Amino acid sequence: MKIYCLILFTLVLVSGCDESDSSNDIEVLISTGELQCQENGLSISVTKSYLLDANVEVKNESCGSLTQVGYLDVCGGGTGKLHVFTIDKADSLVAENIGFTIPDSSVSEDDYEKVECGI
Repeated sequence: MKIYCLILFTLVLVSGCDESDSSNDIEVLISTGELQCQENGLSISVTKSYLLDANVEVKNESCGSLTQVGYLDVCGGGTGKLHVFTIDKADSLVAENIGFTIPDSSVSEDDYEKVECGI
């Protein structure tokens, strides 16, 4: 019985140290920079490279768009398109320093939606 308890305790201890724990993840956002009528936005591979070049591991990626902002239909106007990346919370300051937005009290998860990335 003591060996069983020791094994169980060891498994719990090791699983608690798992760095892939999703509770340590955070989503960061960056605009694609795309303007209406121009299809000139950055690709998701380019914005992902910003994180990778800063030694930030990207755990997940998707496209998205702002939902709480209205854009007038005018060529050259903004689109609200963005890229959403899941990273470790420990890397959030690095991501913020290279231009990513971290959802907080000013930008919440209700302010954007994830959408399927186009080709």
